[in-house]
Amino acid sequence: MLLLFVNLNAMTAAYTNFAFSYPSSDDKLQLAKSIITLFPSMKIKMGEENEGFEHFYDPLSHNGFIEMKLRNLRRNLHDSQRRYRRKRAMASNSSIHPVSITLRMPTEREEESTVEWKAVIKRMKPSHENIAAIKLAMEKTYSSRRFWITNSAPTMEEIFQQYPHFMDLPCLLDFEFEKMYPGKSDLFLQKWEESVVPKLLKMATTKDDPTVLASQIESDEACFKALQMLTHLLPPTASGRGKGWTKCSVKSAISYILDITPPGISSSSSLDNTPQGVVENQQPHIICFGHPSTKAQYIIVADKDKVTIPLEDNSLTYAIDKLFKMYCVCNLAYPAQLTSVFNFFEHLYDMPISGGKRPKVVELIARLQAIM
Repeated sequence: MLLLFVNLNAMTAAYTNFAFSYPSSDDKLQLAKSIITLFPSMKIKMGEENEGFEHFYDPLSHNGFIEMKLRNLRRNLHDSQRRYRRKRAMASNSSIHPVSITLRMPTEREEESTVEWKAVIKRMKPSHENIAAIKLAMEKTYSSRRFWITNSAPTMEEIFQQYPHFMDLPCLLDFEFEKMYPGKSDLFLQKWEESVVPKLLKMATTKDDPTVLASQIESDEACFKALQMLTHLLPPTASGRGKGWTKCSVKSAISYILDITPPGISSSSSLDNTPQGVVENQQPHIICFGHPSTKAQYIIVADKDKVTIPLEDNSLTYAIDKLFKMYCVCNLAYPAQLTSVFNFFEHLYDMPISGGKRPKVVELIARLQAIM
C-alpha cells in the first residue's frame, strides 16, 4: 500500500510540474482513472453512480487525493507563481445532515387531516397492541412532518412534543428512516459487527495505545473497542471549525457519542448532572449505565432539549444505530468533533457523505476494504 501511495505522489508531481502547478480538470481526471487502471485494488465504489476513481479526483466536487496533493504543493509557491489570490476561508454547515427531501407544501385539506391524525397519535398509549395503529398514523402524517422538519428546522424538543412516540417507541425511528432512505435501514446492523468491528480490532493490534488493544472479548466490548479505534483513526481536526466546536482531545472524542456512567444513577440525574467529559456536548449522545463489557443499559439523551429515550435492546450497536437515525430524522447537525466518524457511518448506510468526501474517511474505507 505504501508503494502505491509513493507512486501516486510521483505521478501527481509529474503532472504538477508539467502544468505549472495548475493542471486542468481533464488532466486530473485522466490521472485518477489511470491510477485505478494500473492499481485495481485502489478502486473504491461508494455508490452506484460512482466509477471508483472519485476518491482520487471527483470532477463534480473538485476534491480528492490528487487535488489535496496539489494544494499542499502550491503552499510553497511564491506569490508571483500563484494563479489565484488567497481568500479568507468561509465557515460552512457541512456537518448538517443532508436530508435532501423535496416535499410540496400540504394543502389546507391535507393539513386538517394531519392535525386529526396527530391528535390520534397523542391519544394512543405506547403499547405493542397499538403499534400498528400508531405506525399508520405516522405514515399518514409523514409528508407533512418531513416538510415541517426540512423547511422550518424545529428543535428536537419541538419535534418530540408533536410526535412523542419517537421517544417511547424508538422503533419508529427505524420506520421513519426507512421511508426517508428505502432499503437502507438495516445496513448498519448488517455491516458493523459482522465486518467492520473485526477489521477495526485487527487494525488496533498495530496501535500502541492500550485503550484500543484487541482481544477475545464479548461482543458489546468488541463494539466499544472498535468505536474507540474509530475515534482514534478519525480524530477531531482543527480544520473546518464551526458552530458547536470546542477543544477536544483524541482520547475524549468518544464522549461526544458515548458516555459511560456507573449503574444506579437515574436517567433524570444524568441530564441534571452532565459528566465533566461532555460538559459542552450540546448534541444527542448515548449514555451507558454500567460498562459495555457487562449487561449494560443504554439510553439516548439530548441535554439541551431535555430529551431521554430508553432503548429496549441492551446492545451498543443497536444504540449507535438509533442515535444515527435520530440525527437524520430530526435533521440535526453532527457533533463538530466527530463529523468524520458520522461520515463513516453514512458510508455504512450507503448514503452520500455529507460535506464532500473527507480524505481521512475515504482512506479508512480503503484500508478496511484491503483487510481480508
